[in-house]
Amino acid sequence: MSGLAKNIKNISFSQLLLLIGVFWLVVQVSLIQEYGIVTSREAVKYFDECHQLIQTGHFSDKKYLFYAVYILLHVVFYILGFETVGVFLFQLFLNLLATCLFFKLTYNITGKKPTAFIAVMLLLLTQTFQMWTVYLYTESVFSSLFIIFSYYLLGVKIQNNKNRILAGGLFLLLIFARPTGLLLIPVLFLYYFFLLIQGKEYLKAFFFSGFVAISFIPILNYAMQSSTTFNFVKPFLERQVICDVPETVYTIPSHTTSNTLSGIFDFIVHNKTQFIQLATHRFVSFWGLQRTFNSRSHNLYLGCFFYPIYLMGLIGLIKLFKQCIGVFIFIVSVLFFFTLSVELTSPIGDEF
Repeated sequence: MSGLAKNIKNISFSQLLLLIGVFWLVVQVSLIQEYGIVTSREAVKYFDECHQLIQTGHFSDKKYLFYAVYILLHVVFYILGFETVGVFLFQLFLNLLATCLFFKLTYNITGKKPTAFIAVMLLLLTQTFQMWTVYLYTESVFSSLFIIFSYYLLGVKIQNNKNRILAGGLFLLLIFARPTGLLLIPVLFLYYFFLLIQGKEYLKAFFFSGFVAISFIPILNYAMQSSTTFNFVKPFLERQVICDVPETVYTIPSHTTSNTLSGIFDFIVHNKTQFIQLATHRFVSFWGLQRTFNSRSHNLYLGCFFYPIYLMGLIGLIKLFKQCIGVFIFIVSVLFFFTLSVELTSPIGDEF
């Protein structure tokens, strides 16, 4: 391992990027050969909303505002005459850009080319992540944008106005690319709150906290109530671990709740035991990546691949806490709030 690290150190930055690009190409060609461009299931609604927007000038449902970036992407390529191929190629481009910036982000944080190279190779070998490039769902664009956003927020060496504007623009794109983009609001709140406290700007921290609290909760409630098809209590009633896959027969509870953030917490308060059991199952399914419909060998492969990465990630987080606590807070906040969203909404898919 030390010999490999030494060899990587001797390779120039541009040569490493070229090597990463070649490996990226091999991965993407393999995926397109195996799966083709997937336009079924979840992808259908984005095609439909694209045509709806072109014909009527508005979405069929308010909830699609939080998918607007992806739908507008469809609109652009529909007008150009190659909607399916165009969206796919754009996803590929974003994925390639995100891959290169992930390498630079890791290198700028750690200062070690071997660490950055190994990290990006693991990202490229993560099939459950790379497969999104051939699925015309929102996940690929959202994930790529998130990596690019993280680079401009944390990875650039000089935080000038240009980079701040880029980070701000990417943040807005993430919010309207997928509803989970809203989770970045509390993440960024914790990150900037820490920076303000670290800089002893206590008054700014106080007003900043108040502004975020006043604005975030109404925005989240609006997002939850933006559609009559959203039902955030139903996954609890059906004990859903995998999204839209009920484990029990749906029944109306004696204590009904509204489809709001307070309604969810009201339901949890009146059903503590059920929630704790369900939350535990969702946590294990989300982080354990084990699926009952997978074969034993498939589940074993997922465990053998991801669990060592989790261990390495934990070691890396400990080092980050000592060396770069701001980045540590950002990463831990992302992990916490995205896990919390799984606990409260059950968005775990069954594709893989």
